[in-house]
Amino acid sequence: MNFGLSVSVLLGLTVPLLVLPSETAAALATAYAWIASTFGWFYILTGAVTFALVLYIAFGPYGTIRLGDADPEFPTLSWVGMLFGAGIGSGMLYWSAIEWAYYVQAPPFGAAPFSDKAYDWAASYGLHHWGFVAWAFYSLPTLAIAYPFYVRKVPQLKYSNSAQYWLKGRESSWPARLMDSFFMIALIGGAGSSLGISTPLISAFVSRLTGFPDGFGLEVAVVVICVALFSLSVWLGLSRGIRRLSDLNIGLAFLFLLFILLAGDTLFILRMAVNSVGHLLQNTLAMTFWTDPIANTGFVGDWTVFYWAWWIAYGPFVGIFVARISRGRTLREVVFGMMCLGSLGVWLFFFVLGNHTLGLQLSGAVDVIAVMNAENGNAAIVAGLDALPFAAVAIGLFCVVAVIFVATTYDSASYTLAATASTEMGLSEDPARWHRLFWAIAIAALPIGLMYAGGVREAQTATLVVSLPLTFTFWLSGIALLKSLRADHPAG
Repeated sequence: MNFGLSVSVLLGLTVPLLVLPSETAAALATAYAWIASTFGWFYILTGAVTFALVLYIAFGPYGTIRLGDADPEFPTLSWVGMLFGAGIGSGMLYWSAIEWAYYVQAPPFGAAPFSDKAYDWAASYGLHHWGFVAWAFYSLPTLAIAYPFYVRKVPQLKYSNSAQYWLKGRESSWPARLMDSFFMIALIGGAGSSLGISTPLISAFVSRLTGFPDGFGLEVAVVVICVALFSLSVWLGLSRGIRRLSDLNIGLAFLFLLFILLAGDTLFILRMAVNSVGHLLQNTLAMTFWTDPIANTGFVGDWTVFYWAWWIAYGPFVGIFVARISRGRTLREVVFGMMCLGSLGVWLFFFVLGNHTLGLQLSGAVDVIAVMNAENGNAAIVAGLDALPFAAVAIGLFCVVAVIFVATTYDSASYTLAATASTEMGLSEDPARWHRLFWAIAIAALPIGLMYAGGVREAQTATLVVSLPLTFTFWLSGIALLKSLRADHPAG
């Protein structure tokens, strides 16, 4: 059921985008507007509750519970690299560099556009959207899937494990299969949306380096190259493929950030980073619960609801993958690794890359916003890196990091889709190679359709539309996990 339904949905989403791109994009926009206005408050509430629940599990009476009896399968550095690479794709490179430019023109909480306050919000709101609440959306499914798998010995690693308390021996029933199908559909939509955002960015940088004209043809070529890379990685499996690629990615990413920090306005980047953290901490509660009910500016619907939908769409996939690599670790270790180290890893890109481009705007060295509004965000990021000494080195390194981020995310996604569609998988077993390879190729179809239909906005829209059914399952999973922990550890 899971395999056939997921393939059908993939075709059902992709074919209309290729055959009737403008009509399909308009229908998706209508669906987005209705979901954001009707259920936006529910997404915001789900984020706040998920954040609180994960903190309670990690730092309350259940934090020391260990997932299985064996020692950790992977060294801590490799484990962190794999969970970070799975949870964060090269879309982060786009948004960390340019997200502030959208916010400063239409800032939240009534700030005047382009004011000092608008820049404060613009530099800190991305930290919220990619920070603790985002990683809580990843942490909850991880705990809810890993606990039944390692402690209650449920034989298969799949999303419906998170509702094991309710299923009680009916893990192959139609409600469980439906839950897994919701997850696979959301992952296909989320993965396609993320690749639809990151591929044009890589294409723009390849065009800048090589002189090839940027366009749909180059974007498809980039997709093919990325698919070939993560198909090879997922074919090799966890230890020989995904782990090694993640280790390489972390090293290159930090090298890239260090280059930007030293070659750019180092003092401004550091001062703005410290300022942004303070502004974030001062306003975290307001950001977490803000639904914008009075002014109704559209900021929450366009940004926070979209991001929460994106994390929800990815949450079960990241949960399955991180559960697979987290044997032997405690619940507290898992939450700390994801929420704290994961957030810190993303913030480094916002601190360095984002504040570099923001600094160019404020100093007048490059009118980043004008470039973005006249062309697109990709061109603005290219212009920002072009302002650096040895710009070709920075752009080339950016390209390599972006491609590997795509690969580390999508080889993990392919692995997880194959694991979910497999009938049975042991504690340290991998899905069949042909199965992993099929999904590595199949999930590239949707982003090609999204890029053909328009690009970033269509990718955002598709994410929200496919995530709605999955949002309700987060509540079921969280309650089931709490009940399982209380039943197994009544003293807690």
